[in-house]
Amino acid sequence: MNYDASFDHTRLNQLTEQLLSGTEISGEILFIADKEEIGILGATWRFESEDIGILKDRNYKFMLMELLDSLIRYRASHKSTDSLCGVVRLEKSRADMQWLPEADVQRLRFAD
Repeated sequence: MNYDASFDHTRLNQLTEQLLSGTEISGEILFIADKEEIGILGATWRFESEDIGILKDRNYKFMLMELLDSLIRYRASHKSTDSLCGVVRLEKSRADMQWLPEADVQRLRFAD
């Protein structure tokens, strides 16, 4: 099976539309992968406190972590991918994902 470069964005958009429709949440999730175990190691969520409540209530936090774990495994199964870490940005509940080297994600985590 060939690597589908649009798979991660398609799944992220489906999840976001399903769980966050009718909201206008903005913020970002910085995530790191465990390269040994091939899965999500952790994430930093940067949102206003009331938005965090909505993300929890709508089960988005849990479901996004599950999705990120699956996407990391998918990318790792295709040796041609360059990174297993990255950032998910929500802008008025529209999602975008960028895969980054771990060092870049760590810099973003500690930039503020």
